[in-house]
Amino acid sequence: MTLQLEHWQLVPRDCGRPVPGVGHDNDWVMDLSARTTTPDQQRIEAALDELLEHGARLLHVGIGNSFLAARFADRAARITGLTLSSAEKRHGDALAIPGYCIEVMNKYSHDLGKLEGPFDIIVDNNPSSFGCCVRHFEQMLAHYARLLAPGAMMLTDRVGMHWTYGNGPMRLSYADLEAIARTYPFIATRITSDVFALRRRQCP
Repeated sequence: MTLQLEHWQLVPRDCGRPVPGVGHDNDWVMDLSARTTTPDQQRIEAALDELLEHGARLLHVGIGNSFLAARFADRAARITGLTLSSAEKRHGDALAIPGYCIEVMNKYSHDLGKLEGPFDIIVDNNPSSFGCCVRHFEQMLAHYARLLAPGAMMLTDRVGMHWTYGNGPMRLSYADLEAIARTYPFIATRITSDVFALRRRQCP
């Protein structure tokens, strides 16, 4: 089944590139390690504060300043962070947060499938923001479905979903999350008015 999203008429079905998404050498790959946490990320962390159980396994896609890992390390059994920025990885490693492992990885690539799951929560504030085409976005979703434990969820925020690099066409809405849930084994859920989730169905 082909994924049909609300405003994606201008998004190519297949970019045809061997390395999908925004590459490591792209000007949009920024070092956010010294930046303060954005309001949308703060909202996700506030929701996570209510949702994260002790001993949970957490995947944070787009680690930025690694404050999320520092905040929740005492509750999580393991936190895996993904970034395209080598500077963010150096910063996060230097914090020496217990149970925190950082990978420099493109989430739209097959490399995502190499991660060791399952995870109880995936935090991805910009699911499509650095994407290149429908096919590679779908590849990411398929990996997320495999990496999430049954009943586990991916958290995101309305603002982060709507931001795209270069003001491109790959914006997401809550209606898009509902469409994704009709194609993949997820249930779209509103956690708050701004924070949304794709929860992995208990059964496929």
